[in-house]
This record gives sequence, C-alpha cells and structure tokens, in this order.
Amino acid sequence: MKRQARTFLVVVAAFLLSLLMMNPASAAEANPAPAGEVGVTGADHCNYPQWGPVCVNVNGGGLFVADVTASYPHGLPWLICDKEFHVWGYYENGQQWHRNARSQCGALRTWVTFSMNANMQDGSLVCADMKADNTWHGSGFACVRISR
Repeated sequence: MKRQARTFLVVVAAFLLSLLMMNPASAAEANPAPAGEVGVTGADHCNYPQWGPVCVNVNGGGLFVADVTASYPHGLPWLICDKEFHVWGYYENGQQWHRNARSQCGALRTWVTFSMNANMQDGSLVCADMKADNTWHGSGFACVRISR
C-alpha cells in the first residue's frame, strides 16, 4: 500500500511539474502583451461561469496564430475525461472558422489543442467554449483579441 501511495505521489508531482513547465501564461509573463491580446509568445484568458472555468490560449504573434488551446482547469486531483470544446474565430480574409473536439483525460485540467498556422483578422476574437449540461454558451466563454 505504501508503495502504491508513493508511486501515485511521484506521478502527480511529475504531472504538476510538466504543467508548470509548459504553462503558456508563464511565457507570456516573460514577454507581456496587452491584456487579452496576442503578443510574441501568446495570450490567454479564462471565463469563470457558475459551472466552472473555461480558458483559451492563443499561441503565435501579431496576426499569426500557430495554435489555439481550449481548456477546463478543474483543479481536481482525479482524471476528468471527454469534455467537448468548441473554438472559433476569423481568418484574415474575414471568413469565420470553427473547430470542435473532445478532450483526453487530464488531472487538474483537461484540454484540446487545435493547430491553425494561419493569419487572423486584425481586431477579431478567438474564442473557446465547453459544453456543460448539454449546453453551449450557456454560462459564458473565453476570448482573446487578435491584433498587430
């Protein structure tokens, strides 16, 4: 029993360390951008509706978006699986895009990353939502404004 508990603690500690090392917010703090706008390293924003937070992280610079991550930082030590996320925004030419996917399992947070590798419209929003109680946009969503 002691060995299982020790193994569990080591796994949790390694997972938490990996989250800290790949946390986009800490990279954004090193090169700050205006609140909610994409800078050289990216930007992120969370909305905290009554059923729990949903976050969006945009990685890129200027109008170029390399990828978009939608996440649910539930903070629970057990695994949360199969959350359905929706992200959307506008390409540089004004055409709206949408992406949907279900997350894998994650302790403390669960997420989906969408590869974009495209320029977005100046001044437009890239947003993320998570389905809760079988409803989209029911309690709010998170957005990041894209600007030069």
